[in-house]
Amino acid sequence: MASNLPKIAFAGLGAMGYGMASHLAKSGYHLTAFDIHQPSLNRFTNENQTALAAKNPREAVQDADFLIVMVATSVQATPLLFDQDTGAVQALKQNATIIICSTVAPAYITELQTLLAEKGREDIRLIDSPVSGGSSRAADGTLSIFASASEIDPQARGVLQTMSALNKLYELGELGNGSKAKLVHQVFAGVNIAATSEVMGLAALAGWDTRVAYEALKEGDSWSWMFGHRGGYMLDNKEGERARYSAITIIAKDVAIITSTARPLNHPLPLLSTAEQLYLHALSAGWGPEDDCVLVRLYLPQQPNLVAASASAPPLTPTKPHPNPNTTTISPPANPTSSKNPHNHPPPEPPLLLPLATLSTLLTAIHIAATAEAMSLSVRLNLPTDTIFDIVSNAAGSSAAFTAYFEELRGNGWRLRGERVAKVMGGLKDVVGEVRGLEVGEGGVGEGGGGKDGGGGGRGENIRGYPLWLAERALGEWFRERLD
Repeated sequence: MASNLPKIAFAGLGAMGYGMASHLAKSGYHLTAFDIHQPSLNRFTNENQTALAAKNPREAVQDADFLIVMVATSVQATPLLFDQDTGAVQALKQNATIIICSTVAPAYITELQTLLAEKGREDIRLIDSPVSGGSSRAADGTLSIFASASEIDPQARGVLQTMSALNKLYELGELGNGSKAKLVHQVFAGVNIAATSEVMGLAALAGWDTRVAYEALKEGDSWSWMFGHRGGYMLDNKEGERARYSAITIIAKDVAIITSTARPLNHPLPLLSTAEQLYLHALSAGWGPEDDCVLVRLYLPQQPNLVAASASAPPLTPTKPHPNPNTTTISPPANPTSSKNPHNHPPPEPPLLLPLATLSTLLTAIHIAATAEAMSLSVRLNLPTDTIFDIVSNAAGSSAAFTAYFEELRGNGWRLRGERVAKVMGGLKDVVGEVRGLEVGEGGVGEGGGGKDGGGGGRGENIRGYPLWLAERALGEWFRERLD
């Protein structure tokens, strides 16, 4: 490896930081790592023989050209940098660079700049550089990176390019714009993660083999990156299992930063605020360390594992996606063989209460409403619209609806207006009415009267009360904007 690469101190070996630091070490950088969790630090140096471990941040930055900060929160970052006994700042050499990759509020980046000046370290260069892409892309060095600074010199650019995918290092100008862009992206992430739970829970309650529904809905207009990623994991998620991808605590923290940033601007975020309450409920239930897809349990409190239990076994070979999930009428296959079905006879299939077209419309409408909400925030934060389009289109916040309806929404000032948008939102109105009109008794599926005794009591009755928190919020916004 080339010996003229700069020395890097890396703080924060969580799910993302571990992969980022490992990739930098494997790329030949002289790297010293620090993490408060000693087992993570031990594992890191065992797996990366050229890397060193430090006892504290001050020790880590000895002779370092760069300090990369990838801790979970600003509350962790401040003492890491400024603690009187162990903080990194006072030990950094002259003209070193701090790269903040954590997702933090734009105001915190300004605060850091002020603190550096107060400590007499105005020589230190600060780069606001949050990242997106998940732990696997962190380990591959294919992240999307949103960098902003008064200046990014060639050496710093080289470090950032090592961690990012080709053409996914976005240089966004003045310090703080990187964090602003990340917050706009996380509006999409926060809403789309919750929307995945809302639709998959409804699919399970409606009688679908959830694997069949998932495979169909992840194509066409209803696709989003989050649905494709989180929906699949829902099918085999086990209660109490620690996060394999991204924990509830992380998305809850990001969403809280966004809403607290928007509030002083008097900028409403109705869908994201609705999603935030769901994440808070999940935290209060003790699910914080689990993957964020477990949000589906809030939708199915009496049957929290119904989505996984309703999924057939995965195919041995990849299946072709259904060509048109919005109009398909396929029926779910039999449930997998279980100990209650030892002779491999397929159990009777429950009647389907909702077609895939209904589920697809619900997802598409939420994605459209999320696009209007996120992009209106982007405008309020004075970010370049075309750059944000490129960022979101190529990152985890992307969806088919985002690209398909972007220009129509832009032409209407990011309001839920336009002929094509109205068609989808009108369809959402019908979907909500369809779900709320379902009832089942002993007599089977129907609208209204239920079974032989006139009562309900089946899945349809349960569906009537199913919480369409995001769908109804999106519909309410459409109605509100029609009255403006």
